[in-house]
Amino acid sequence: MAEESVANEEAKTEKAPKKSMLKWVIIACSVLVVGIAGFFGWSMFMKKGASGDSHKAEVSETHGEKKSEESRGIFPLESFIVNLMDTGTGKKYLKVTMELEVMDEIGKKKVEAYKTQLKDTILMLLSSRSYEEINTVEGKLDLKQALLARINQTMGENAVSKIYFTEFVVQ
Repeated sequence: MAEESVANEEAKTEKAPKKSMLKWVIIACSVLVVGIAGFFGWSMFMKKGASGDSHKAEVSETHGEKKSEESRGIFPLESFIVNLMDTGTGKKYLKVTMELEVMDEIGKKKVEAYKTQLKDTILMLLSSRSYEEINTVEGKLDLKQALLARINQTMGENAVSKIYFTEFVVQ
């Protein structure tokens, strides 16, 4: 009987490494299959995205409704740091960096020519706002519209089509 128990223990120890090895082979195969599927999914997605972009370019060329993107441009402005209007909540500061989208090359030149006046206009408008006015998304959108109207009024024409906030920090 002692011999049988020794034989059973030896059989168990021999089977354990086989199960362990089989488990690792299954895990390795699963990882390999998932990796291959991920690669093919990624490559199909990237090809589809590239062909979709070229199709969009063809459509815009054939219809000709939009101005060419080459004539439009982004004009970056340096950061503005202003004290917000005090409403009893303590001193609040606003740091905002924005970029102006201009219609064409003439607009770019005009923005460059009016750069000093635009900075003054922007600073005056930003410092006239309170924290409560610009704290919400609606407040930021209202600020964008007011800035756009003032900038175009300062330059005398609608050279700027959009304003983009690239940094907006209130402290």
